[in-house]
Amino acid sequence: MKEMLPADRRKLYPNFGSLVDAQEDLASVETIEQLIEKLKGSHPDYAELFDSGRGGNVTARSKSIEKHFQQLAVGVYKDVLSRQFQFGVFYGWVKLKEIEIQNLMWISECITQNMKSRIHEYTPVAY
Repeated sequence: MKEMLPADRRKLYPNFGSLVDAQEDLASVETIEQLIEKLKGSHPDYAELFDSGRGGNVTARSKSIEKHFQQLAVGVYKDVLSRQFQFGVFYGWVKLKEIEIQNLMWISECITQNMKSRIHEYTPVAY
């Protein structure tokens, strides 16, 4: 398979979003590790996300990328509940109830599998 030139790689990236200014870095890096190090320096918002969800080795203090995104979603759904006169309130409420059901499923699976030490790893949803 032929390696792409950095100029050809630049054509593949979109021109919207929060990573637009990092397209030069994206096109010039050779490995994923180099890309992560460059993005951590220029985008501190993503630094915690890249550090904690890396390599699959999740410790007691760090969280997986999935957990980070789920907590971000909970924040958005809770924020939507404060808006009035729109249908997003119903969507946010339903999604928060869905996350609460996932939490109950997680707790019941932990009890069933005798993994009671991991029960506390649910996604907190407080209104």
